[in-house]
Amino acid sequence: MSNSQDLKDPIRDEILTGARDLFERFGFKKTTMEDIARQIGKSKSALYYYYKTKEEIFEAVVINEIASTQNKTAELIKTEESAIKKFKLLFTSTMQEVKEKANKFSIFKSDMYENHFMFENIVRKRDSYIEEMLKDILILGISQHEIKMMNNAEMTLWAKMVNLMMRSISNKIFLEDEFHLYGSQFEFIADSLLNGVTV
Repeated sequence: MSNSQDLKDPIRDEILTGARDLFERFGFKKTTMEDIARQIGKSKSALYYYYKTKEEIFEAVVINEIASTQNKTAELIKTEESAIKKFKLLFTSTMQEVKEKANKFSIFKSDMYENHFMFENIVRKRDSYIEEMLKDILILGISQHEIKMMNNAEMTLWAKMVNLMMRSISNKIFLEDEFHLYGSQFEFIADSLLNGVTV
């Protein structure tokens, strides 16, 4: 990924917006650097100043989408004071967003199947963010006596386990058209992950 991606730049934003539109319509494989340059009315050399490859642009587009989702979720979570409600909101809103993205980016599905390794860096960044958020919720819950006392190793293990579950469900929703879940089912899963299913 280009270092320039970390800088706020209107041309970079224009590149990513144009590329996202093309990726949505044609997918990663069929979109070329020439297509992206033409879409935004720039030369290919302007693109290469910011991004060396189409893969870098694609990664930046997907990371932007994830960041947008994370920002929306973080704002939602701030509206709740209870750690339990924060967790349920984190889980349900993330799953709902995946459902919406599955429709919006349906053409990405084949790209994900064919270019699995291209997504590894993106997934690592997403995992780190979600696990930190989950640990923050646990710490709040412990301090408010909503969640039992845990040591750091236990909190880390729980966050990793829940994140793995969230990622597995997200992948099924995104990649498999026949895998349908809806709001109350998301709430049931969130409740089960936090409270178990024992009486």
